[in-house]
Amino acid sequence: MSDLFRNFQQLGYVTDDIDAAASYLESRLGTVECIKHYRSALVGGDKDPGSGGSDFVVVDGEPADEWVIDVALVNAGRTNLEIIRPVSGSVDLYRDAIRPGEPATLHHLGFLVDDFDEASAIVAAGGRSWKQFGDSGGLRFGYLDMRAELGHFVEIMELGETGTKTFAHLEALSNAGLEPGKDNS
Repeated sequence: MSDLFRNFQQLGYVTDDIDAAASYLESRLGTVECIKHYRSALVGGDKDPGSGGSDFVVVDGEPADEWVIDVALVNAGRTNLEIIRPVSGSVDLYRDAIRPGEPATLHHLGFLVDDFDEASAIVAAGGRSWKQFGDSGGLRFGYLDMRAELGHFVEIMELGETGTKTFAHLEALSNAGLEPGKDNS
């Protein structure tokens, strides 16, 4: 399983207030402006992590009828900082970790892999299963519940073309100190 942890990409946080958490990163930690996506939604799909296809999410082995989160993304160099606010549906994986009133709580570490199907086989060979997995267009992902061992979840991600471009754009903004959506000339 250690091969899954070779390519660190992301610190994932959860919050009960996406705007306050993003403001905290920007003002207190000095990041560039976070890019926010409100009410990002996925619905249930095939229970097979190798099925591919359209956007879907499976939680605890069952396709989710509803799964809605708010997300804020920003980079510090190559490292992505993701903030998730659970909104509705099968999002207890995020909701249960929130410390009410705090700007953000560490939830997961994210690692990139070249082949999510291969990562799924490694997870199964290690006697584990995904707590949650899915496909959201430019990203195939799965969460391992490693709270008992490590105190947090581990997210394994395979980026498609859109996901690769998104993370490259966030890194470029961070490295240049630029603000998205503003005239930075």
